[in-house]
Amino acid sequence: MKKSLQIEITEEMNGLAIKTVLSRFLGLSRREISRLKFSGGIIYKGENARVTQPVETGDLIELTFPDQDTAAAVVLSGKPEILYEDADLVIVNKPAGMPCHPSHEHLDDDMGTVLQNYYGGSFRVRPIGRLDKDVSGIMLYAKNQPSAARLSRQRAELVLHKEYTAIAEGIFENKKGTLTYSLAKVSGHRDRKVTEDGQQCVTDYEVIGEYGNRSLLKISIVTGRTHQIRAGMAYAGHPLCGDKLYGGDTEHIRRAALHCSHLHLRQPFTQKEISLDLPLPDDMKALLK
Repeated sequence: MKKSLQIEITEEMNGLAIKTVLSRFLGLSRREISRLKFSGGIIYKGENARVTQPVETGDLIELTFPDQDTAAAVVLSGKPEILYEDADLVIVNKPAGMPCHPSHEHLDDDMGTVLQNYYGGSFRVRPIGRLDKDVSGIMLYAKNQPSAARLSRQRAELVLHKEYTAIAEGIFENKKGTLTYSLAKVSGHRDRKVTEDGQQCVTDYEVIGEYGNRSLLKISIVTGRTHQIRAGMAYAGHPLCGDKLYGGDTEHIRRAALHCSHLHLRQPFTQKEISLDLPLPDDMKALLK
């Protein structure tokens, strides 16, 4: 889906070059301005404009962002559970067992493909971050490249924030804390190993309930590494229930008991605050009974 914008020139912008207006007042990167320029996506006074052209108060700049990544529709049954959407983004409830984007093992049964089919393949949805296949919960996708760039920036700057709910084995001595460790991928192994020279992980947790020999946790991560929560909890001696890869008991649940339950972000263009909460799925609720 192509993104279009109109900018009315204010007194503060008067006399500035178009590229300065786009950079200073819209926050566009040099790459984004260059893509607009070469795709004919900058219209000023009804004509294609040079980025060096000065602007005058009261005029309009019309922008049409190119979407070069055309995706073909893939026929896949199923309808996404949409929690929120607007012209720039869509937020869905991703069920456990479904990948969040296509891979060589999952070319047509992932949430990204479900969305492509739902929208008719008319534009490409772009995942912002990821959830493991067996992790359930809130998943965010951008509907156009400018939105993806801004949402990724929010994620890097921790403006875009996720919280997870997990059920771990055992009772924690410290009911609240921060785990700091390093993870590395070892060739030939699916799991991640805690090492001295891996990627640094910072995981905050808080025990919000205890059910027999299980602990209900609220978790947020400062870094976003593959298997960060799963490997970190196992390293702390509390593997997630059902997480066979990291030593969790699979008797009552057959997947890692991890759920993305909260998302906070700003709409990439209007800066409107968006916050969503999603209750636990049935398989995790059953563990607490």
